[in-house]
Amino acid sequence: MSSSLAETLSKHTSLFGLRLWILILTSITLLSLLILIVLCLFIVVLRRHRCCRLENSSSLAAVCASSKLLLSKVTESTELNVLAKQAVLSDHDDHQYRLSFEPNRASSGVGKTPAVSSSRTMQCSRFAVEEMEAVTSGFAEENVIGSGDNGVVYRGILLDVNARVAVKKLLSNSSQAEDFITEVEAIGQFRHKNLVKLVGYCVEGYNRMLVYEYIDNGNLHQWLHGGVGQTRPLSWSTRLKIIQGIAKGLTYLHEDIEQKMVHQNIKSSNILLDHQWNPKISDVGLAKLHSPEWSRSTHRQLIEIGYLATEDASTCCVLNEKSSDVYSFGILIMVIITGRMPVDHSQPQVHLVEWLKSMVANQKIEFVLDPKMPEFPSSKELKRIVLISLRCVDPDVEHRPKMGEVIHMLEPRDLLLDDVIKNNAVFQNSYKHSNLFDFCCLRCRIIGLRGRILIKITRKRCRLLPT
Repeated sequence: MSSSLAETLSKHTSLFGLRLWILILTSITLLSLLILIVLCLFIVVLRRHRCCRLENSSSLAAVCASSKLLLSKVTESTELNVLAKQAVLSDHDDHQYRLSFEPNRASSGVGKTPAVSSSRTMQCSRFAVEEMEAVTSGFAEENVIGSGDNGVVYRGILLDVNARVAVKKLLSNSSQAEDFITEVEAIGQFRHKNLVKLVGYCVEGYNRMLVYEYIDNGNLHQWLHGGVGQTRPLSWSTRLKIIQGIAKGLTYLHEDIEQKMVHQNIKSSNILLDHQWNPKISDVGLAKLHSPEWSRSTHRQLIEIGYLATEDASTCCVLNEKSSDVYSFGILIMVIITGRMPVDHSQPQVHLVEWLKSMVANQKIEFVLDPKMPEFPSSKELKRIVLISLRCVDPDVEHRPKMGEVIHMLEPRDLLLDDVIKNNAVFQNSYKHSNLFDFCCLRCRIIGLRGRILIKITRKRCRLLPT
C-alpha cells in the first residue's frame, strides 16, 4: 500500500507537469503564509484600535484636568476678589504658581505625591524629622548654606516633587508646639513675589524647622560686598529694581495683610535674589517664633551693624514699630547706591548715614555712588533716591514715611514727597532736630503741563548747623 501511495504522489499532474507531492506541499505552504498574513493584519488592527481608545481616554482626562484647573482658578479668583475688598493689594499677583503639598501627609513617610495647584497655596505642609533628615542627607555639613544666631540653613531636595528647598533648623525656640504651628501656618499664608515662600515646617519634641523655597542666586550682601560683587557689579537699573522690590515686600507686610507684621531684621544678608534680580525678603515672621529676649538681642545686633537707630531701640514699643523697618529700609537704600557698609571702621566717617548727609550738605552727592557701578544714573534720579533714603532715617519716627508712601516716592514721576508739598516746614524741622544740618530748604511750585502735574524744585544751598 505504501508503494502505491508513493507511486500516486510521484505522478505528474497537469499543472506545469509538477509532481503531486510537490503541489500538495506548495499548497500547504501558501495556506500557512496566508493564515500568518491574516493574523498579522488582525494584530495590527487590534493595536490601532487600542491606541485610539487610549488617545480618547487621554483626551477625556485632559479635558477633565482642564476643567478642574479652570474651576480652581475661578475659585481662586473669587477668593481674591473677596480679599481685595478688605485690603488694597500692591503688586503681588504672582500667587498663581507655587508648589503645594498634601495637607494630610503622613508624618512617617514620603509616600504621597504632592499636587501642583494654584488653588491650594494657602496650605503649609507639616514634615516629620525623618523626612527632613532624608531631604538634607542627614543634615550633612556639605549641605550647609548659612548659619546665624537663629539657626542653621541646609539645602535639600524634596524627592517626591523633585524640588529644591532650604531647610532652616532653629537653634532656640521656647514656644509651645501649638503656638509654633499657629504662627507658622499664618506665615505660610503670605503670598508675594518679594517674600521667600514658606512651603512647610517640622515640629517634633524640641525640633523646630522651617522649609522655604530655594533661591540660588545669593543674597544682596554677597553681591554688594562679596567677591562676586567685585567681578560682576550690579548696574543702576538692577539696584533700583531691588530697592523697589524690597519696598513692595515691606508694604505687603505692613499694610496689605489682615494681621500686619513688622519684620524687625531688615538687612542686606536677608535679601535674597533670583536670576531675574527680583529681591525676596527672608526670615519673614521669624521674630514671632522666638522669645522677646531674642528679639531684643537681634535689635542690639542691628544697632551694632548700623541697620537700626539707637533712638529706636530706646523706645519700649520698638518690637512692634513699623518705623524701625522703615529706618532699616532707608539704610538699605544707602548701602545699595553707595556699595558701603552701614558701619565701616576703615572709613574716616564710620557711619554711612553721617557720611551721606555730609556729602549732600557739601553738594557732593554725585560722589556717593558705588564706583564699581558700570553706568551712573542722572543727577535728578540720584537726588530723588537719596532724598527718600534720608526721609526713611529721619531721627523723628513720626516724620518717617510709611512704606506705602515710599512706593509712590519711588515712582519716577514722584519727584518730591507728598508731605513736603503739603507742609514744607515739617521736612525742614525734621533735619533741624537732628542737629546735623538743615538738609534742604525747598520751595515747591506746581506747574500744569499737558494734563500732568510736575513739581519744580529750587534748592537753597545747604548749610551746617552748629553742634
